[in-house]
This record gives sequence, C-alpha cells and structure tokens, in this order.
Amino acid sequence: MQWLQRMAVMGLAAAVLLGTAGAGAADVSAADSGVSAVWKLETLRLLYLGRTARYSCIGIEDKIQTLLLALGARRDLTVHAQGCQAAEHLTNGASVGASVDIVFSSPVPAAPSPGGDAESVDARFEPFSLASDAMHNMQSADCELVQQFVQQILPKLATRNVKTDISCSPYEESGGSFMVRGEALRAVARR
Repeated sequence: MQWLQRMAVMGLAAAVLLGTAGAGAADVSAADSGVSAVWKLETLRLLYLGRTARYSCIGIEDKIQTLLLALGARRDLTVHAQGCQAAEHLTNGASVGASVDIVFSSPVPAAPSPGGDAESVDARFEPFSLASDAMHNMQSADCELVQQFVQQILPKLATRNVKTDISCSPYEESGGSFMVRGEALRAVARR
C-alpha cells in the first residue's frame, strides 16, 4: 500500500512540474505564435584565445556544439577544432589559441522570395539563458569562451532582446561569471 501511495505522490509531483513547464510554453506560444522561417547555412570560424580555461580539441568542440544547440541550431552541425592543446598538456600559462571551424544551419525569418527554393520551417522566438550550468556542461571557467562566442557567433543567429553580463577574470581559477539571456529563433516540431 505504501508503494501505491508513493507512486501517487510521485505522479502528482510530476504532473505539477509538467503543468508548470507547460504553462510557460503556453505563455511563449501566446506571446509569439510563430514566425515564417527558413534554414540558413552558416560556415564560420571562431578564434579562441584563452588565458584561463584550456581545452582539448574535443573539449572545445563539445562546448561550441552545446552553445549552438541551446540557441536553435539544427542537430546536423559540424564543429572541428585545430591548434588546441592535447589533453595531457593542459596547463596554466601563456595564452592558448585554437581555431574552430563551424558549419551549421539555424532558422532565420523568411524573406519573400519568388523562387521559394529554401527549406521552410515553422519557428518561434523562445527564451534562452547561457550561464554556469552543470547540466549543459558550462562552468565559470568557460567565461572567456562564452565571451568570444557571443562576440563572434551570436550575431550570426536570429536573436532578439539579448542582454549580456560577462565578467571574465583571466588567470583566475574561478574564471569569472557570465549570464547571456534573450530570445532565439528555434524550429518547432510539426504535427
């Protein structure tokens, strides 16, 4: 009997959490019913010059991919870093430079076009937040990377109402703090 009561309580808690999440999604949907968009292919290079955090190529690729997916990029993106330190040579010291070649598609508002050859997508602006977050593998030591991502890559994405509070502390173990908030255009699943 206790097992049934526990299951009922867990079910009620899940319903409350899902109801709250659903209410937030409904608010976003009501505030912004949708945008006619197309997928835009971007080929970019991020130049990372860090004084605090040192990344292996796989590490920086993972961080960039996480940031792009959080901002609405399509999952078929490619991220390739070069000029990184090998994981066994990660140390504190002089600046480390890496270049990261990025190819991704993200939704942008559709411009009227007579040909209509671009792949259309249903999209809407949804809130995003980039901050120290263990779930998204972002830490305060990633401050410089986030700062450079915001400067070099974020302007290429369809965003609005962006607010940044970035205070990096080079050569400090804490790395600094960062908070980037706004709304990013994201594709919505078709039903």
